[in-house]
Amino acid sequence: MSRRAAWFAALPVLAAAVLALGVAPATARAAAGGAPPAARTVVTFTWGGGLADQMGALPIFERYKMHATFYVPSGYVCETATEPGCARSPYLTLAEIRRIAADGNEIGGLSVGHLSLTGFPAAEAQREICDDRVNLTHWGFRVTDFAYPFAEATRTLETLAQRCGYNSGLGTGQLRGAGLCPRCPWAETIPPRNPYLLRAPIEVSSVGTSWTPATFEQIVAGAQNHGGGWIIFTIHDVCAQACALGVTGPELSSVLGWLSGQAAHGVSVRTVRQVVGGRVRPVVAGPRPPRIRPPGVANSGLSLVTAGGIPACFQTARYGTNQATFRYLGRGGPAGTGAELVSMTQRTSGTAQLLPALDLGECAPAVSPGRSYTLGAWYKSSQPVVFNVYYRTAVGTWRFWVSSPPMTASPGWTQATWAPPAVPSGVSAISFGLALRSAGTVATSRYSLVPVRYSSTRLIALSVVVAALVVVPVATRRLRRRGRPGSSPR
Repeated sequence: MSRRAAWFAALPVLAAAVLALGVAPATARAAAGGAPPAARTVVTFTWGGGLADQMGALPIFERYKMHATFYVPSGYVCETATEPGCARSPYLTLAEIRRIAADGNEIGGLSVGHLSLTGFPAAEAQREICDDRVNLTHWGFRVTDFAYPFAEATRTLETLAQRCGYNSGLGTGQLRGAGLCPRCPWAETIPPRNPYLLRAPIEVSSVGTSWTPATFEQIVAGAQNHGGGWIIFTIHDVCAQACALGVTGPELSSVLGWLSGQAAHGVSVRTVRQVVGGRVRPVVAGPRPPRIRPPGVANSGLSLVTAGGIPACFQTARYGTNQATFRYLGRGGPAGTGAELVSMTQRTSGTAQLLPALDLGECAPAVSPGRSYTLGAWYKSSQPVVFNVYYRTAVGTWRFWVSSPPMTASPGWTQATWAPPAVPSGVSAISFGLALRSAGTVATSRYSLVPVRYSSTRLIALSVVVAALVVVPVATRRLRRRGRPGSSPR
């Protein structure tokens, strides 16, 4: 008898032996009335935006002994309650984030400024991604996973997330759910096909979708019925009533309660880190910003303009209650430079201005703490204007700093200059613009930032102060030693 014939002849004996041991195959158990084993399905809840109302989810997760991943943009985090604007901030404080982590939840990165990174130069996008992880790690968190702001991922951003030390990057909208993407996969694979683009259903209640607890259940059930896998839900808010990008507390409780009853069917709730795994890699700082040549402001003459019509390395800014429009004037500035025209109407409060971009280094003028600088810009305006000055903290947060005295209205091009106080400790860059504070127009160009040069008289005065602070105390101590009984000069 051949080996193949002997094998087939032995099959009945082997099957009988298996049945005798009680280890029947799935088809045999199903024929006997038992159900096949449930497919493994993992559910993850992620929270984006770093919003303070997400604290409302914490007691609900605690009740069901489940955990989630919270992606945090570090540039919006108030380290202490005494920081300017923290009392009115809609974002999580550092103390709240620490409480979230202490409850067993994961803290992930979301870029420093939670900005759309797809249009950024690669170096600036890398600063946003890397420096966010540096900040969160400095605060004591184990940061291994990243979410692309607004779910906008590209191959370049995937590479940067990996280069910054992350083990994964989250997108949304690549899986079916909430009636969208009917031909997409039912679930992400475990392990994921591409850890730097984790696939997920569309964000909760986004792009016009309406979510109820049944929506969550249908998405999970769809994965269960099609081989299992990984479902990642992305939520922004916990709201008192139905809201965009969020859920109410009762809705979240209903979903978690239903999931807790699905454990017997192969469903578990895990954080992103628990599914992706991997070690906590060393932090990597973003690339050093380029040096801006004199006059100290990139594209100072506004000669370069973006596709959106805004001067390169600048941004428009409007604050308060008013209407403002911005228009680029090619060669409309002094000596044929570019210029930006700001028009304000219907003003009740606030200002409007053009500023060097509030970024992490590609465009924002770098400064040194303790140094003094002279700001400059050419302008013509129908109303008085002021310099509004902003500074960047060590974390990368931008804050308003100080305003200058008013500059008189000018029908022709005039240069305005002003030296604010010395740069505060911990500040790495400043930005400034000539702002309207009443209805009218202002055109600006030829921005400059020049370190204050000390005169010889001032240097002499500083030398005298140094001598008084250093030489006099030393001499005094020596005289005291000489005056002690039994002392002798050395």
